[in-house]
Amino acid sequence: MEIYNKNRDNNHSMHDEIREQNAKLKGAPLKEKLSYFQEYYLKTTLVVIAIVIFIAYIAHSMLTAPSDTAFAAYFFNDTGDSSNTGLIDGFVEYLQIDTSEHEAYIDATMNYAPDSGDINTYMTLEKTMAVISTSELDVVVGDAETADYFARCECLHDITTVLPDDLLTKFEDRLYYAEVGEARELLPVGIYVTDSPKLNEYYYYVDKEPILGFIINSNSMDNAIAFLRYIYMEN
Repeated sequence: MEIYNKNRDNNHSMHDEIREQNAKLKGAPLKEKLSYFQEYYLKTTLVVIAIVIFIAYIAHSMLTAPSDTAFAAYFFNDTGDSSNTGLIDGFVEYLQIDTSEHEAYIDATMNYAPDSGDINTYMTLEKTMAVISTSELDVVVGDAETADYFARCECLHDITTVLPDDLLTKFEDRLYYAEVGEARELLPVGIYVTDSPKLNEYYYYVDKEPILGFIINSNSMDNAIAFLRYIYMEN
């Protein structure tokens, strides 16, 4: 007994239409074929290519990541020159990190714009989560929306549980509170670093109020805390 498929007629019609269009294009000039491809397939092809490139990038990043990263920070929505390595170079010298054995870097190319619908925001967050999953990322700096996002994802430490007493006293009036996880518990997950001499020296957050947070599964919390100390050293 044949089972009726209510979508069968539609499927056959679509198949017949595609077959008919392909038959028409067999003898068509190249210009017409290109026009047909652009109208029906170009957008889908570009999306597929973008997804493949992104997956390949994430896989490459994870496979080629150094086994020992001494320090890693992501700066979101900053105003600085992402090609300027002055800040990380100074920090490496301050901690005397042997860069022949340990990597240390700041990625200041990150953007988070949740209402923009921009695919770059999605790709940035995927990249960040991939690096967090490897316990490589130590510090995130960004605006309130950025801090809120990572707090909701339970990626940030409660500042009061990780800062030594002297720094907690220094920054107690500059703590940033956000709702954490599904429970939406209000916790201090960041520090306003608007007046940081080092960040201001490199114009990272001009006319903005940057918030620094520590990634909860960081493998280098001592260095992350040292970075907070460093950015408050006088120039």
